[in-house]
Amino acid sequence: MLIPKLYDGRNKTFFQYGYEGINESRPRNNGTATVPTMEMRNGDFSKLLALGSNYQIYNPFTRATATGGRFTSQPFAGNRIPASLFNPIAKKVLDTYYPAPLTAGNADGTNNFQNPSLPENITYATHSARIDHAVSERQRVFGRYSWYDRDSDYNDYFGNVASGTRFLFVSRSAVFDDVYTLTPTTVVNVRYGYNRFIRGSDSKAEAVGFDATSLGFPSAFNNLTDASTRRFPRFDITGYQGTAQGGEYRPIDTHSFNGTVQKSIGAHFLKTGMEFRAYRENSLFFGNDQTGRFIFDAGWTRGPLDNSPTAPGSLGQSVAAFLLGLPSNSSLISRPASYAEQSLSWGFFVHDDWKVTRKLSLNLGVRWEFENALTERYNRSVKGLDLSVVQPFEGAAQTAYARNPTPEVPVSQFLTRGGLFFTGIGGQSRGVYDTPKRNIMPRIGFAYQADPKTVIRGGYGIFFGFLGQRRGDVIQSGFSRNTPFFATTDNLNFTGSLSNPFPNGVLEPLGAAQGTLTFVGQSVTFFDQQPVMPYMQRWQLSIQREVGQGFVVEGLYVGNRGNNVEMSQNLNVTPQQYLSTTGTRDTARINYLSANLPNPFVGLLPSGAIAGLTSTNIGRERLLRPYPHFDGVTHARFDGYSWYHSAQLQVEKRFSRGYTVMLNYTFSKFMQASELLNQDDPRPVEVISDADRPHRLTVSGIWELPFGRGKMFGGDLKGIANGLIGGWQLSGIYSLQSGAPINFGNVIFNGDVKNLRLDGDQQSLRQWFNVNAGFERSSALQLDRNVRTFPLRFGFLRADKINNYDLSLIKNTRFKESLNAQFKAEFLNAFNHPLFAAPNTNPAVVQFGTIQTSTQANYARRIQLTAKFIF
Repeated sequence: MLIPKLYDGRNKTFFQYGYEGINESRPRNNGTATVPTMEMRNGDFSKLLALGSNYQIYNPFTRATATGGRFTSQPFAGNRIPASLFNPIAKKVLDTYYPAPLTAGNADGTNNFQNPSLPENITYATHSARIDHAVSERQRVFGRYSWYDRDSDYNDYFGNVASGTRFLFVSRSAVFDDVYTLTPTTVVNVRYGYNRFIRGSDSKAEAVGFDATSLGFPSAFNNLTDASTRRFPRFDITGYQGTAQGGEYRPIDTHSFNGTVQKSIGAHFLKTGMEFRAYRENSLFFGNDQTGRFIFDAGWTRGPLDNSPTAPGSLGQSVAAFLLGLPSNSSLISRPASYAEQSLSWGFFVHDDWKVTRKLSLNLGVRWEFENALTERYNRSVKGLDLSVVQPFEGAAQTAYARNPTPEVPVSQFLTRGGLFFTGIGGQSRGVYDTPKRNIMPRIGFAYQADPKTVIRGGYGIFFGFLGQRRGDVIQSGFSRNTPFFATTDNLNFTGSLSNPFPNGVLEPLGAAQGTLTFVGQSVTFFDQQPVMPYMQRWQLSIQREVGQGFVVEGLYVGNRGNNVEMSQNLNVTPQQYLSTTGTRDTARINYLSANLPNPFVGLLPSGAIAGLTSTNIGRERLLRPYPHFDGVTHARFDGYSWYHSAQLQVEKRFSRGYTVMLNYTFSKFMQASELLNQDDPRPVEVISDADRPHRLTVSGIWELPFGRGKMFGGDLKGIANGLIGGWQLSGIYSLQSGAPINFGNVIFNGDVKNLRLDGDQQSLRQWFNVNAGFERSSALQLDRNVRTFPLRFGFLRADKINNYDLSLIKNTRFKESLNAQFKAEFLNAFNHPLFAAPNTNPAVVQFGTIQTSTQANYARRIQLTAKFIF
């Protein structure tokens, strides 16, 4: 670095700066490729009825009591809803904001809104500056500052204020590094690094402060949400594209400090040191569920009974519920809390690279890591669930239950035990759990030169995972709060509708003020107070040999065993002993478990409890659950495990004669037991991993074209002629990889699973696997309230494979020894091979076994042109 008349840092101070900017538009469609048809918007669902009686729509306003604790409704004649029953808000949304279908779609109206060319528009710029300085012969320091901004907009399905996402990534990072040579054999290195990464998303700018009265909502509803947070409301219509929009501003700060000492002693090269990291995350939310989330499904419009099977995929019936203005009782207004969380981690290590003999080297080391517990700056977090707590209404609930008990649960065993407790309150520590501290990780490796052209290497190590902010966030039940919508409190008479959804206002968060009553009547999640650290054992053995002509071949075996893998589990499900095990739809069991009984919790639960626990009637199965006064009760368990084995082959042709080639092939199997087939299973199920990719082949190469000065053609050229035809370089990467295993739900299958797979010449987007191998296809006969036995996935049944070519053409034009102009043309996914999403695995819909082609899992062909001047 030389600044005339100010600073002469030649051979002492060095400065560099880099910039890259990209503006691009590429296809991206994350939506559902179906919108209501024009006939549906006018109440006409007759085309669906022509496909089968299971698409019949029932009039919820004709509900009446039936035997066995059931309710019955009358069908709409001809599957047509009279205009007199249309909800004006729903009609306004459908007519004004929902676009018309792009195509006729399937017979049931699905896939009528495929738009694979829907763009994501991106602007990206990155900068990096670095200064290196020689303080003295013994000390070198450098500092670097980098920053980038990425803005994009996408998912504008409707082309109006009801859809579209603005997204941003912002990064700011800096590092300072100091290397000091104490003696010729001892070096000290200290480094501090800082990174700030901001992730943000929001609706379109014109949606901010949206006036809900323009849709027909009353002003009282519009005023429930501050204009700065109010957006176009969220409408979720099962089976159809909705208007859900996320919104958050989430900066993440990471501070790190490293210090190492390196010492050379004879045949030993010793390293020891420590690392400290502070992870901090803040988040502010403003998604459109804070304006109102209205969920429309088949719950009110199926029939003739309230527990009858829904139409396939709830098609038609969900739109009918919307048109009638009857959201489900799971609809809500959200009031999420912001948070400011932190976790700290420490690591200490000692390592020895030991040259035992001329041919044998050993790498021996051990590392100790531990974390401090995750904390929230203002203690706005759940800590755990105290199962010894007796809720104050237990006696009253038992008295009410005794009047109409279910025989499976004696009155004396109908208990309301368990309540949340919080960080920093009532003598609790600020950490959300107690962190393990005995995380000792040995490492051993060796390299042995069998002969001048053959090297054998191997190693083993233990690597712990992490808790804290890197794993997940604090739990803010109480500090966040939802106001539930109630269409009906007795499943018979409808007192709530879209026209005035929250007449009593919004329930604002109370924090931990309710103590152990917090979120009673809702779903709760809590931290286990003694979590177990997950860890991986990794080992490998390889043989590398040079075979002549510049070729190096390496064969490897790599293995991995995961222990204490974390799983999520809902403790409050209907016990398996009460579920059906017939393997077919057990109507008698369904009717028994879903029967409506007098609710013993009426008037006892705090505000905010869900309709299923506060209505006049309650489903029998809720009374059979371990914690009947809660909805879900979710925690983490740490008894999952996994194992991985692979054989790998690498062949490299080192650069000579103008080209280099590298080939990598991996054959592997990845199994895991980190999922539960049924939520109350005692052990996880062993199954092929969803990350398993048994075959992966990559071939890459670089070829300097033989044109120009010193090459085979035009070797004597000079000047402009050499500048035009010389300096060309072609490179490429080809990747071929197995697809992901296909995930299945709980289905009825009466065939041979070996018949599921189709040969390659039979497989197509319209039938990816054999849908006629033995699946029960009728929507009226699908499983409900039964013990699951069908596997999660099969190793032989996979989604589309990766088959990708990336190519680039580079032109270097050298003017002087130190001046070079470079032009690069890159073709990513050069032959535009689509990677299709997984097929539909719902046997009850017509799309079963097909792949939706409105989206693809990879990017379409992208061409990037860059120019550099290197000096």
